[in-house]
Order: sequence, then C-alpha cells, then structure tokens
Amino acid sequence: MDSAALLKKIDQLPRLPKAVSELLEAVNNDKSTIKEISTKVSQDPLMSARVLRLANSSHYSRNREVGTIDEAVVRLGMQTLRTLVIASAVIGAVPKAESINLADFWGATFEVALYSQELAKNTMIPTDEAFTCGILHSIGDLLIASAEPHVAKLIAEAVAAGADKQDTEVKLLDFDAASIGALLAQSWRFTDKLAAGIANQYQPKGAKPYSELAGLMYMAKTLFHSWDDIEDDGITSWLSQQAVNAGLKMDMSGLAAKLMKVKGCGLEMGQQLA
Repeated sequence: MDSAALLKKIDQLPRLPKAVSELLEAVNNDKSTIKEISTKVSQDPLMSARVLRLANSSHYSRNREVGTIDEAVVRLGMQTLRTLVIASAVIGAVPKAESINLADFWGATFEVALYSQELAKNTMIPTDEAFTCGILHSIGDLLIASAEPHVAKLIAEAVAAGADKQDTEVKLLDFDAASIGALLAQSWRFTDKLAAGIANQYQPKGAKPYSELAGLMYMAKTLFHSWDDIEDDGITSWLSQQAVNAGLKMDMSGLAAKLMKVKGCGLEMGQQLA
C-alpha cells in the first residue's frame, strides 16, 4: 500500500466542528457528569434530535418514548448515552455522498455496530468500544464515495461481480477504505486501539500486533452479510468457526439468542437518521 497516497488524503479529511469535538472530549472523559453531557448535547439542536431519534428506536426505547435529553440520560444511562452521542457526532460530521443511499449505509453500519456490541459481551472487549468501532468501521467507504464517486462505483461493481473489496480498492486507489477510515478516526482523536480495529478489519489475523477490535469487526461484518444463508440449527457452530477465523476467543453460550434479539434494529436506526 502506498503510504504517500494515504498522506495526501489527510488534509482532505473532514474536521469535526469545535462544539462537537468538545462534546466528544466530554463524553470520553470519565470525570464528566451526566448533567454536563446532557447540557452540552441540548445546546446543539441537530445533535439533540439525532440522539433522541436513536433513544426512541425500538432497540433502546422499550416502547416508552423519551422527549428530552434529560429523559434520555435517565432512561439510557451514561454508557449508552456516550455511544449515541458518538454515533450522532459521526453522522453529522461526515460528508454527504450522492452515490450512496444513506439510509442503507447507516442501517448496515448500525447493524454491524449492534452485532459488534453483542459479540463483545462474550469476550473481554468493552462493549462501548465495540459499538463505537462498529459505527466508524465503514467511514472510509463514505469518504471514498464522497471524494471519488466514480471510483466508488467501480469498486461496488467489481465486488458485486465477485472481486475482493480490499484488493480492488488498493488497485484503483493505492489504499483501502479501512486505512483512510482509521486515519479519520485518529484525526478525530479516537484512540489508537480503535483506529487499529478499523485499519485491520479486512485481515485481522494477519495484523501485527493483533487487534481484537479488528477481529470483532471482521466477524460482525461477516454475520451481517451471511446471516440469511445460515441454517437455524447450525448457527452456533457457524459462529464458533467465524470466531476462529477472526482470531477471537469467545464464549458461545447464549450468543445466537443475543444476536437474534438485535437483528434488524440497526436497519431501523439507519432509516430514522438518514
């Protein structure tokens, strides 16, 4: 992969607005109180609207609608609020791409994020890290579609015809979507651990050092794309094999049932936010 090509892209990466950057810093600061974060979110009408739409999705609402950020905080708690704020900030910061159906894009992204979160519960990986990495895992695809829509179309066509996605991206762009997505995450001051999870998602077992988050992204994406082809009575053995393929040590007990509960919830979130 041509590092010079990657470096050229750094100056073209979208910057987070100052208010959003400060909010993310507060959200990631363990010393911040729920009230402080609630106040900051409430000061941004667009952010508030996104967070409330997510809070009222079927996955989080439990059939009880919330009308204010304060209610959302009380209902959801700090960790869930943190993940929703991060998701809302990312959605508001990335450039629009006319060649991409945003409802489908964010639906798939949230679906992978929720699968990642559930899979993480059966590992030692923190669930909030898993969800955040899931939200950011495909951000590079959106950047490519925004900056190089013609190339993005060629990549999509090649993959639909059976070509390897990473190989096609490198052939056409000299870098892959995961690498540029990891650069964006770093420029937004997310952790190196999270950036590694994004960067190595295509081939996690080949990464040195190995990234558990990358393995989690690999497995969650595979689940998203393959779920409907898996026989119901074979899903546990299938999940076990995918964990091996991803290099993950994972407890399989109850995992299939947990994943079934969130199936489709991410797609709903994408429809609400696009």
